[in-house]
Amino acid sequence: MTPHQRRRGVPAVAWPLLLVVAALLAAACGPSATFDPTGACVVDGRAPGAYPELEALVPRVLDGAAPTLVDSGRSCSAAALGELIERGVGEIRYAGAVWDEGNGAGSSIAVFAWPADGESWAALPVEWIEGFYEAGARSSSKTSNVETSRPTMGDAGTVWRLDALNDLSQQAVIVRPLGSFVQVVLVATRVEPGASLAEHEGRVELAVRTAAEVVLPSPG
Repeated sequence: MTPHQRRRGVPAVAWPLLLVVAALLAAACGPSATFDPTGACVVDGRAPGAYPELEALVPRVLDGAAPTLVDSGRSCSAAALGELIERGVGEIRYAGAVWDEGNGAGSSIAVFAWPADGESWAALPVEWIEGFYEAGARSSSKTSNVETSRPTMGDAGTVWRLDALNDLSQQAVIVRPLGSFVQVVLVATRVEPGASLAEHEGRVELAVRTAAEVVLPSPG
């Protein structure tokens, strides 16, 4: 799955960087002919409706707007999982919504899950996803000014945050636990004359506030 394969989608865990919403929209590869969301994972893939229970955990409105796309999928290849392989993770499932604002700007809210078996979820340590994002950011030749922090952001509580510049995009990645899952918020705004860091921060706060409204269903 590379940044040149298909212009659609929410970030898949296969991407080593997962920062630029422009890249999110350009990078997600479509489900292959052999992708099947049931049974053993034999190929990385994604499709709308693949995992409805995960898609139910992503917001459907951000600042009054419906998402450009909602879909879900899973990754099990070594190339897709990256350093998660070293954690003993053989498969990651995910769902997300993306709001494409054009010109390399937009927001995405996603949830990642670790299937223990075909019927239940293992607790996915939030620090594993934090490390996955940071490793991708620091290893990218196009990313600079990488900074991480642990701010408290309203109802989202204390989160892990990564800020970076990637080409002409100011990006923020926010990672927080959501029960046994991990929720990730990504926001990108264009860096250009007249661009406001305050506006960028406002978009980040709005996306995080929206993500914090997600409620896990009651067991049973």
